[in-house]
Amino acid sequence: MKIQILSFPEQLSSEGTSFEVSHLLWGTKFAPPVTGRIGYVPGDGFYVEMTCFETDPLRRQTGFQVPVYLDSAMEAFFHFPFSGKRSRKLSPYINLEFNANGALLAQYGFARTGRTLFSEAECRALSHHVRLMPDCWKLTFHLPLSLLEQIYGITKSSLPDTFSCNFYKISEDPSIEHYAAFSPLLSDAPDFHRPEFFEKATF
Repeated sequence: MKIQILSFPEQLSSEGTSFEVSHLLWGTKFAPPVTGRIGYVPGDGFYVEMTCFETDPLRRQTGFQVPVYLDSAMEAFFHFPFSGKRSRKLSPYINLEFNANGALLAQYGFARTGRTLFSEAECRALSHHVRLMPDCWKLTFHLPLSLLEQIYGITKSSLPDTFSCNFYKISEDPSIEHYAAFSPLLSDAPDFHRPEFFEKATF
């Protein structure tokens, strides 16, 4: 995956790198189609836009650090290497999960368990916004360099040449249960927390 370099965030919708969340997983027969774009603004951070073509999405959760995957959710996972002297060590990955209310679950850690929750200030730094339309809902968010510096030691002068990421559509509600991914995961049971299957990304 080649990440487009943008001069300013407003270029995302027209010039960002496009992707589709189209791999159905773990027996899923149908998941609402999701398209997206991602771009990087030097010195600022990553911008992501995801659109789910779903009418009346399930959206019961509100606020920060709530289980949005029990509703209808779109998710973005990122895995960066540590910067500097820690670069050879195992690094954590970030999971950002959103429903159509704009509710959010945001964490980082080394595995599915034992993860660290973003603080309220860190959640707000994502500047995420959800817009509901008659035939879809659209999510935009910003992953700022300030957060990557806190977690990985990454700065505008030390951004790695490569990282990995994945994007998901999920609901664990039995009435609409579904799982879909941008990069497929080869596991026997539902588990999006598998960074070994994330897509490699370069600039």
